[in-house]
Formats: sequence, C-alpha cells, structure tokens
Amino acid sequence: MHEDSGITTQITVVGAGMVAHRFVESLLSRDGGDMRVTVFGEEKRHPYDRVGLTAFFDGTSPERLELDRSVFDDPRVELFTGERVQRIDRKERTVHTASRRHRYDRLVLATGSYAARVAVDGARLPGCFVYRTIDDLIALRDFVASRRAQLGRPLRGVVIGGGLLGLEAAGALQSQEVACTIVQSSDRLMSAQLDLPAGRMLQRLIEDRGLTVRTEARTTRLDADRTGNVAALEFHDGSMHPADVVVFTVGVRPRDELAREAGLRCTPTGGVVVDERCDTSDADILAIGEVAAFEGRTVGLVAPGYAMAEVAATRLLGGDATFPGFDESAKLKLSGIDVASFGDHRGDTPGVLDVVYADPVAGVYKKLVLSDDAKTLLGGVLVGDASAYGALRPLVGAALGGDPAAYLMPEGGAAAPAAELPDAAVVCSCANVTAGRIREAVHEEGCADANAVKACTRAGATCGSCVLMVKKIVGTELTALGQSVPRDCASTSRCPDDSSSTRCVCRG
Repeated sequence: MHEDSGITTQITVVGAGMVAHRFVESLLSRDGGDMRVTVFGEEKRHPYDRVGLTAFFDGTSPERLELDRSVFDDPRVELFTGERVQRIDRKERTVHTASRRHRYDRLVLATGSYAARVAVDGARLPGCFVYRTIDDLIALRDFVASRRAQLGRPLRGVVIGGGLLGLEAAGALQSQEVACTIVQSSDRLMSAQLDLPAGRMLQRLIEDRGLTVRTEARTTRLDADRTGNVAALEFHDGSMHPADVVVFTVGVRPRDELAREAGLRCTPTGGVVVDERCDTSDADILAIGEVAAFEGRTVGLVAPGYAMAEVAATRLLGGDATFPGFDESAKLKLSGIDVASFGDHRGDTPGVLDVVYADPVAGVYKKLVLSDDAKTLLGGVLVGDASAYGALRPLVGAALGGDPAAYLMPEGGAAAPAAELPDAAVVCSCANVTAGRIREAVHEEGCADANAVKACTRAGATCGSCVLMVKKIVGTELTALGQSVPRDCASTSRCPDDSSSTRCVCRG
C-alpha cells in the first residue's frame, strides 16, 4: 500500500473464484488504510465452493454453495460478475472488458484453470461434459433427465479420468441412476496419489459400490448415434464401449491467455511464472492460485491457492511473506469410501522406509513413508480408513514420537502416540493455520470450541478434514487452563452421524 494514507490504492483482481475470495477476505480483514478493490468474474455468480461442488447432486442449491457474500458488501469492494476481462494494458495499467476500461495500481491474476478434454474426434458431441462449474453440473443433470426420457431406458455413462474428481463425478452419475464406467489411461485409479497396491484396493472398493473400472484404456474416438448425441467410445485396442453421457475429468489447464497476450512470462506447459512472493515478471502484477506457476509447476488444488492468497494480501499491505511450496495433500469426497494421501506419499525422498498395513478382507490399505531412521514422517497413503489423516498430515516433517505402526492399526489396536503437535505444524492446509495459531486463539482470544476457532482462524472452514484435530488441540489447551472441555464427537475416531455421509453434521 502507499505509505501516504491520503492516496487511494486501486487493487484489481481478475477472477472471482475461491482463491480470489480468500485474497479479498484476507486483505480486508487486516487493512485499516485507504484502498479500493475491484473484482472481475467471468461467471454470472458470486464466488462459490468448488471443492464441495458434488454436493449439488445431493440436493445442495447453488446458493448454498456460495462463499460468504459479506466480503463484497464492504464499501471498499466492487464485484462485477459475468464480465470477462479481455485485455491487460500494462503500459497504461488498465484492464479492459467488453464494456469498461478500469485502472489499477496493483493487479492480481486469479483466473484459475479450465477443464481439459481428451484431444480426440467427438470430444464435443452433445452428451459430453466437463465437471468444473455449477453451470457444468446443471447442464449435466438436465441432459441426463432429458436423454433418459428420450431413450426410455436407463442411461450408460462413462467418466474419462480416474483421479479424485473423476471418482466424484462417477458417484454423481450413479446418484442420478446412470450406470457408470470409469476409464483410466494408467494402471490404477488416483495414480497421482496412490501406489499400485493402494490403487488396486481402491478399485475393489469402487467396484463393490457398483461402478465399473477400466484401467490402461486410452480413448481414441467418440462416436455419435443418428440423432447426433454421443453413443460410444473407441479405445486404442480397437474395442468399443457404449455411452449415453460422457464426463471428462482429465485434469485442468491454467487460464493464462490474458497474461500471455500481455507479455508476462509464462511456462511452456502453462501458467504465469511467479516467485515465492507471488510476483510475476511485471512488478505491478501478482498471480495466485491455479494460474500461478511456481518453480515451473501449477497445481489444481485449493490449499496452495489459499496460501498464495495470504502471501499476496500480506505483501500488498506492506508485510513480508513467502509461499512455502505446494501442499498436495488430498482427500477423496465420495460417500462411503475413505481415501487420503499427504506429504511424500510416493517416497521420492532418497533412502525412505515404508510401513504398510493391509487388510484385503476389510478393504483397507495404509502406508507411512518415513525417513531412513524410521523416526520422521514424510508422507502417507490411507485407503478404506482415513480416520488418521487429520492427526498424521500435520506431523509431516516431524518425529512421530512412537511406533509408526500404531498409527495404522484398526480401532481397538495399539494406541497411537499422543505426542503434542509443534506450534509450526500446519493443521489446516486449506487456510494454512498452524497448531500454534489455534493455541493462540484459545489462550489469547478466548475460543472455547472448534466453531469459535474456525471463526477466528478459518481452520476447518473449507473441507473439514482437520476439524477433529482442531477439537483435540482445543480440548488439550482448555484442560491445561483448568476449563471444561465441550463434549462432542472429538473423542471418537468417527463421527456419530452416519459415517457414510459425504458431509458430517458435526463438522458443519
């Protein structure tokens, strides 16, 4: 910000997704000076929870998915929805839409990504969808209903891409009574997060749910029927597979076209090059979220985007902050199936040791990746039972404090060590909230339960996977203060609500 408080700083944000929302929220919550923030969003909606998008098929309305609107009620903020920025003029420091020319002092690019499709003939036939926005899901739902009525029979669906989003999309189709096949080009589902044994275990769980899985299958063409709608897929081995509806979940590509046209430095594979301060090659422009390429990479996860948003807000307020790198921890949100990975789950660090627990009958596979002295947790994979995820993920890079196998045993087995998390351990990766910050909220701000901590720190406000750990820390600190601990589900490893439900009522 300008040091002279009499000067208004114009901050312009291009993009109105989750990361842009977090940036504006962070900026406003900490600034007492004179500034104006203008946000341009291409979608005709307020920012919404893209992480929880699949809840739409469980009956959650688009309005319920919206993020906190009060951020844009601040008189210093102006939000334009349904208005795409078409050009950046770096010399004049302006952005241009179809109807307006807008000046900026500092520009923040938060344009995100778009959903990719397999580059084959027929990929845009009627009946072919991506799974990225609320409008995508509305179009998919409406097509399924109308196509079922036209054909007068149950529909056959195919999801191309067996990653996190592909499995969610398959579950969504199944909830619409569409028989679904998941097509994966690699040898296992969730190949970016799981090793081969974990992938095979997950496939068993998915097939037990009534879904079909085809691995090592590459789509080469999509064919239409006489009405012009998609009807079948052809694979590289010449085999055919019928399909009345197809959903592509083969990854995302950074929306960096504005930056490229403006002459900002971008990577050959996509993404605006940023440094650890989220600066681009133009001193007046920052980039955050999925469009930002840090150390040559972009990552399609919200937690790193939130971390970048906090860095950018801190810097524009005159503080010093750096992006620590990508946290690629992931947890599958599919009713009845627990899958999570965190840290160096592939074991890329030299000299690592693996500790594995597997129960094929129960459909459980767990692996911890440890340093060569078996003391420091580097990462892990949990399939079939991810109840330890909230306790283990914050410990990455720290000593486990006991027998690693104890963390992998089923309920009723050996108790996991009750080591206290160090203050620097990140408990909520979505909001980058540390154990120390949660303790501070209890001791200094009077937070007496997880909901109060969430209001103060945002811990647990996004995906909810850290809520049990937040409650545990709060309980420990309240006990140390001699105060009573709220009685809730924090003492159990599973929520007392239906454990097969996608959203736990005690997590909000």
